[in-house]
Amino acid sequence: MSFENFIRNNFDRVLSLDTEFRMDATKTIPEKVVCFCYEDIFTGETWKFWEHDKPSCGKTHFDNSRNLIVSYVATAEIGCMINLNHEVPNNIFDSFVEIKRLYLDRRERGKFSLLDTAQYYGILDKMTKDQKTDTRDLIINNTSYTPEQREIILDYCMEDVKLNSKVFLEIIRDIERKNKLKTEEDYRRELWQCMFRGAAIAAVARIEKNGFPIDMNKLNLFNQYWNEVKDNIILKFNQDIDCFDGTVFNNKKFENLIIGKLGLTNWPRLFKSGQLSTNKKTLAEYAERFPEIKKLLEIRTLQNMTKLNGYQISSDGRARTSLNMCSTVTGRCAPSTAKFPFSTAKWARNFIRAPWGSVLVYMDYSQQEVAIQGYLSGDEKLIEAYNTGDVYVKTGKLCKMIPDHGTKQTHPKERAIFKVLFLANSYGAGENWIADQLKCDLPTARYYKKLFRRIYKKYFYWIQNFIDNGFLRGKMTTAFGWQRFISSHLKRDKNGKIVGIKNSIQNWPIQSTGSDILRQAILDLSAAHIKIVAPVHDALLLEIPKPELDTIKEARELMINAAIKVVGGPIRVDYEVIENNFKQEEKDQKIFDEIFKEIEIFISNSKGLTPGQEPLSKRCEVRI
Repeated sequence: MSFENFIRNNFDRVLSLDTEFRMDATKTIPEKVVCFCYEDIFTGETWKFWEHDKPSCGKTHFDNSRNLIVSYVATAEIGCMINLNHEVPNNIFDSFVEIKRLYLDRRERGKFSLLDTAQYYGILDKMTKDQKTDTRDLIINNTSYTPEQREIILDYCMEDVKLNSKVFLEIIRDIERKNKLKTEEDYRRELWQCMFRGAAIAAVARIEKNGFPIDMNKLNLFNQYWNEVKDNIILKFNQDIDCFDGTVFNNKKFENLIIGKLGLTNWPRLFKSGQLSTNKKTLAEYAERFPEIKKLLEIRTLQNMTKLNGYQISSDGRARTSLNMCSTVTGRCAPSTAKFPFSTAKWARNFIRAPWGSVLVYMDYSQQEVAIQGYLSGDEKLIEAYNTGDVYVKTGKLCKMIPDHGTKQTHPKERAIFKVLFLANSYGAGENWIADQLKCDLPTARYYKKLFRRIYKKYFYWIQNFIDNGFLRGKMTTAFGWQRFISSHLKRDKNGKIVGIKNSIQNWPIQSTGSDILRQAILDLSAAHIKIVAPVHDALLLEIPKPELDTIKEARELMINAAIKVVGGPIRVDYEVIENNFKQEEKDQKIFDEIFKEIEIFISNSKGLTPGQEPLSKRCEVRI
C-alpha cells in the first residue's frame, strides 16, 4: 500500500478546494465570498457553488465529517467558510504548509505559491499569466457580475482546484519518499501530523477573523498629530543623551556618548568617513545593556516615523494581518513586522485596548525553552531547576556559586551569569560572546561554560546525539512531525564566509517543539470556544467577556495540558489581565504618555475649535 492509497481508503472523499473572494481593507480576511469550487481528487468529479448573490445561511456544501479537504493556503478557504457561517471541517490538508515543511530552507524565499510548486513538480498550468491577472482584476474590482463573468470566474477557480489536486498528489508522494514511509503505522502517523497542522491553520483563520481590538480614538489622534509634535518629542528625549543639535543628528556628539561616556572603544566605524556606525542593527546589539543607546534607538525610530506601523484597521475597527503560521524553519508564525501590533515598539502596544464588556488576557509560557530542554532530554536536574520557578538561581546553587538561601534579590550578579549561559546554549554562542556579555576574560568565560555543561550533562549528551542523528539521517523531526532537512554541514554567513551549521541548529528542536505546543494550545482553546486574538511567540492574547472571568483559569489549564500532550510534562503559564489599554513597563509607557502629553499641549495651543464645536476631548469619547 502507498501513502496515496492509504489516504484514499480512509475518507469518503478527498476534496480539492479553492475559493474566490474580495478581501477586507487589511487584505487579511474575506469580506465578500464569490464562489467555491471542488474536485474529488481520486474520482475527478467536480462541483461549482456560486455564493456571491446568496445570503450567509450557514448551509455547508458537504458533510465533511468523513471527507478530507485539501487546500493551498487553507486560511483563505476556511476564512470563506467562517464568512458564510459554514461548519469548519475537522480534516484539513494544507498543501502550502506541507511543501514548506519539505523545502522551506532549501528553496528561494517567496517561491512557494501554488504555481511555483506546480512548476517545481513539472505540472503545467493551463491558464496564461494574463488570463489569471484579468480574472483576478475582474473579481476584485467589481461588486456585481454578469452571467458571462460568473462563468469566467467559476472556470478560473476550477482551474486552480485541478492544479491543487495534482500538486497534492505530488506532495504526498514526495512525503512518502523523503520520510521513507513503509508501513500502515507510518502512514497513519504522517497523516495525523499533516491534519494536526491543517487543523491549526483553520484555527488561525478564526484568530485572524477575531482581530485586535484597538483604541481608535488614541490611534486617530496619533496619526493626525504625530508630525506636529514629533520634533518636541525628539528634543525632550535628547536631553538624556545629547546626540542631536535640535532635531539634527550630530556624529561628534554621538562619538562623545559612545567612546567618551560609555567607553565602547571597539564600536564599528564606517570605512569611507571613519565615523561611528549608526546602523540600526549595531545600535540594537548594545541597546539592552546600555539605556542611553536604547533611548537613541528609540529616538531614531521616532524620527523616521511619519505614521504608526503595525496597525491595519478593518471596517469594524479591529487591526488585522496574516499570521503566516508555519512560515519559519521552526514552524512559528511570521506576521509582517510592519503590520502586526506586537512587532511595533513596545510603547505603541498601548493602542491595543480591551473592548467594552471584556478583558484581554496575555497568557505566556514561562521559561518555555528551558522546560522543553529538560523534558525532551530527560535531564532530571534541569527539570528540577525549572520547577523551582527560577532556573537561573537554582543553577547557580547547583554550581555552588549561590548559597542555598540565595535569591534573585540577594545574588543578582551570579544569577545574571547563568541567564547569559542559558542564552549562549540556546543559540550556540561561543566563549567570546559569553565573555563580552559578562565583561570577563576568556578563561573565566570558558570555566563558566564547562561548569554549566557539567551540571546539565544529560541534556548536552541528548542534544549532541539529536544533532548528530540529524546529520546522519539528513533531517531533524519533532515529535509532532515538523521537520528540517539538512543538505550540508556548511553554510555561508552574512559576510559570505563558509561556516558550520551545528551551532545555528542547536536550538531548532527546542523552538520547533515550542511551535507544536502553541499549535496544540490554539486547538484546545479553540475547541473550548475561548476567543484568541493573537499568538505572540510563546504566548496567546485572549479576549474574555467580564461575566466569564472563570474562563481564565480554564484557559491556563488548557495551555498547561497542551504542553503535557507534546513534551510529557507541564510548563508554567503566567498571565496578565488587561482591562483597558495595554500598558507597558514604565520606561516604555513613558514614551507613550509623553507623546500624548505633547499632543494635548498642541491641541490646546492650536485653538482650532470652530464656534459651537465641542472640545476635542469630548468629541473623542465615542469608541468604535
